[in-house]
Amino acid sequence: MADLNNVGVVPVSRFLAAEPVFSCQLDGKGKAIPLTNDSEATVQQPCWLHLDFAKAETINWIHSTDLIPEIVKNELIKPNQISKEIRFDSGILVVLKGVNFIPNELPDPIVTFRFFITDNLIISTRHQQIDAIFQLKDNLEKGIGPVDVADWLIQVSELISDQVNQSFDSVHNKIVKLEDLVLNQRIFSHKEIGRVRKQLFILRRLLSPQRDIFVKISTERISWIDDNDRQRLHDISSQQNHYVSDIDSCLLRIASLMEQINSFLAESTNKRIYLMSLFTIIFTPITFLTSLLGVNLAGIPYNEQQWSFIGLVLLIIVICIGSVIWLKYKKWL
Repeated sequence: MADLNNVGVVPVSRFLAAEPVFSCQLDGKGKAIPLTNDSEATVQQPCWLHLDFAKAETINWIHSTDLIPEIVKNELIKPNQISKEIRFDSGILVVLKGVNFIPNELPDPIVTFRFFITDNLIISTRHQQIDAIFQLKDNLEKGIGPVDVADWLIQVSELISDQVNQSFDSVHNKIVKLEDLVLNQRIFSHKEIGRVRKQLFILRRLLSPQRDIFVKISTERISWIDDNDRQRLHDISSQQNHYVSDIDSCLLRIASLMEQINSFLAESTNKRIYLMSLFTIIFTPITFLTSLLGVNLAGIPYNEQQWSFIGLVLLIIVICIGSVIWLKYKKWL
């Protein structure tokens, strides 16, 4: 395999067979230059290949090229991966997860982005479309794109982080609206809280490992990353750490919302029970009188005696007193 640390120039003809989704050469001033067979990837003007790892031509090229270490080849085409960063002599492999932010929709789709980067070549792969890449391409068209591989790494990291941050801000705004509804004592479905909480868990699981990745890259001894680049990567990590703290705070606020809703429901239930109890108290004497006056004395023992009706009333009174005593004994009254 070619050692890319010693090879400062790579002919473009060696990787055009990969059938890239997008490819260009950085002109060193923020713009992109279209690739031709005569183009060469250099440190001053590195090349970027953006590939769809599900295409057969791409898979065949990745397996056959000597521009990529063997262990990196499997990482670039593996469908399901966790966020990671691996250092090699010829460059670094980075796997990042992001979101395609869609306003007013929860949860936002999660996308995985992999790239192997050296001092003169960037090879990135994906299967799902990634909004951050579209924004990076748009920056290149406007002339404000990356000027070298280190700047490309920082810009793509910032754009992926921005998408995650937009998704979090959307979730946070949703939480604020739910809190306003609770303050106005308006009850809403637990499904709404469940969707918000699910997105918060997804974002936290996504952000936690990636903040460590940016710190790790910023501390690597890589020749094409200078102190200014390391500081920018550290700032990205600090921002993500801030958002992780905010997510933890939001999860606590969600738990508080659930408690308040349950309290409102319990209070509402108690009010209904209290209202039913009042109706019971009002109608109990009426029910007693109508039942007593409707007694068929002909069917009770000693009905021929004059005291039979008084005896029945006394028996009812004794039963009531006995019931009260039993309730007090059980401490139910």
